[in-house]
Amino acid sequence: MTKNAITGHKKSLAQLEVIIERGLSIFVEVGAALLQIRDSRLYRETYATFEDYCRQRWGWSRRYGNMIIAAAQVTKLLGTTVPIPATERQARELTPLLDRPEEMRKVWVETVAEGEPTAARVREKVTSRLAVHFSSEADEWETPQDFFDVLNSEFQFTTDVCSLPSSAKCRRYFSPEDDGLSKPWTGRCWMNPPYGDEIQKWIRKAAFESAKDRTTIVACLLPARVDTSWWWDYCRFAEVRFMRGRLKFGTAPSAAPFPSAVVIFGCPQRVVWWEWQRMRSESSLSLRGSQAMKRS
Repeated sequence: MTKNAITGHKKSLAQLEVIIERGLSIFVEVGAALLQIRDSRLYRETYATFEDYCRQRWGWSRRYGNMIIAAAQVTKLLGTTVPIPATERQARELTPLLDRPEEMRKVWVETVAEGEPTAARVREKVTSRLAVHFSSEADEWETPQDFFDVLNSEFQFTTDVCSLPSSAKCRRYFSPEDDGLSKPWTGRCWMNPPYGDEIQKWIRKAAFESAKDRTTIVACLLPARVDTSWWWDYCRFAEVRFMRGRLKFGTAPSAAPFPSAVVIFGCPQRVVWWEWQRMRSESSLSLRGSQAMKRS
């Protein structure tokens, strides 16, 4: 890098940092400044990574810096025809819809029209909208097979209690026509429920069936919505496995815009930080080793 280029970067960095120092409440300008610093890598002369820059220069985690950037991008995508979010927290709740700007605008306009658009109300609207796209009642959002295989190797599931015939993970399953909520659940059950308003009914059923018969286990793939009533009423008393990364459901073009967790009713209460991808890799290596031994 030439001396003039270095001087230019220093000048750009100083100008952008003035924006941040002027007032962290002006999150749109702050986010735009951080975006340019991150993507142009203007921090490199003094800091090794953007994470180092955020932590040492501003006392933030990299995640928080990226959240401010995303919130600023939300405001830009909303355009000038609607009121912009007044706070970074309001805008942050819209970030799961960044790849769907039209829906993001609709959610924001609806929230504003109903009264004070608090962060909690925006989050509720976004969650409801995402439920439409990530309902397990739609075939394209079926449980990822490689993910299910890891759990099935541990539990050997006998019944898929909530599935379409085309995406059932077990030979025995309950389809919408069967009405799994009206059936007794026994043995080792797998559940990927609808993610809309009905989800609480399925979770309550899973908790009830596992409590009724101590030999029944129900493993549930759920959105990790730890702020909901159904999480506090039921999930926190089971085994909860929080997963690294986000799942890519069925034929979806990208990963889900929300984190997932596996909640296992019928197992002792505990929290696990679960790296299922590593278990999948170890299982694959073990299988290849066994096949190699059979050939030799």
